Amino acid sequence: MLYVPILKCKQGEKDALYTLRDSVKDQVVPLLEITPDVGGKGNFNGVEDFWKDRPFFLDVSPEYRQELSDEEYYKLIEKCTKQQTIPVIKLADSEKKITKLISEYPKGVALRLYIHEILDDDFELIYDEFSAKLDLPNTDLIIDAQHVESSKINEASFLIKGALNLIEGIGEYRNVIFSSNSFPETLQVDKHELSVIPRIETNLFEKVKPHFSKKKVNLIYSDYAINHWSFFEFIPGMQPSFNIRYTTEDFYVVYKGDTVKKGGLKIEKVKEGCIILVTSPYFKGQGYSWGDKEIHEKATGETTRPGSLTTWRAIGTNHHVTFIVNLLSNQA
Repeated sequence: MLYVPILKCKQGEKDALYTLRDSVKDQVVPLLEITPDVGGKGNFNGVEDFWKDRPFFLDVSPEYRQELSDEEYYKLIEKCTKQQTIPVIKLADSEKKITKLISEYPKGVALRLYIHEILDDDFELIYDEFSAKLDLPNTDLIIDAQHVESSKINEASFLIKGALNLIEGIGEYRNVIFSSNSFPETLQVDKHELSVIPRIETNLFEKVKPHFSKKKVNLIYSDYAINHWSFFEFIPGMQPSFNIRYTTEDFYVVYKGDTVKKGGLKIEKVKEGCIILVTSPYFKGQGYSWGDKEIHEKATGETTRPGSLTTWRAIGTNHHVTFIVNLLSNQA
């Protein structure tokens, strides 16, 4: 396991995973979050159609977890193959739920801790009691910093260092995974040109890695791909814009077009954005990933299919996961 992308379990992200090369899939164990608009509408049917015979973490988004009873949660997770599923547990989960998941899922479980939880005054007492219920060598630990501003990377690293000292026995876990997120909640960028947004997840990971190394922990990289960590609820009347999200080592390169209502997804407007990206120094080439091939074909006119907003989430996510695996492989 080289990389743990945290992805909403929605069609765009599912298509992105399905179209990855096998050599990339082999390095990835995704953490899939079921959101209210999927689980609440009965649209979650497991992962076999897009992530077959491969391990994955399964969680529900924070917003949805508050609504779910344990019984409703069991009905969701039972749609997945137990041999490949690693359920994600939280400090607020009941002992009954934890015992059931540990006993029924052969790949063990993952404990997900948010930085703000670890820094809470009562954390050590709660954690000591909670961790005593776990088989740590068969449990993965996910430390999630959620959103970190690019201007606060040093502050975040300092807080994470302090948080680590509060986690007793961290070296006993099977794997320790560190996740952060710097993609903005809304795209406040100019239209019809490329904009760059600092991508700090890799830099923050490198900053905190020595803190973990001192604890004899080999850290695994995680992020939220090309999405903000929170759940975005689409409300009727909203006017989403066509946009391309493209990951580079230091930036998220973004092209924002017109709203869908103003024809943003017409092929001529999509092609315009693709040409700007393909002719820029950021583009990796059509052979880099399935997503890059799609962008290139739309730029050159090889296809006249503009795709939907879901298609463009798949294209950007597929490129991102491929890029991060290649980046981490080269660093290793």
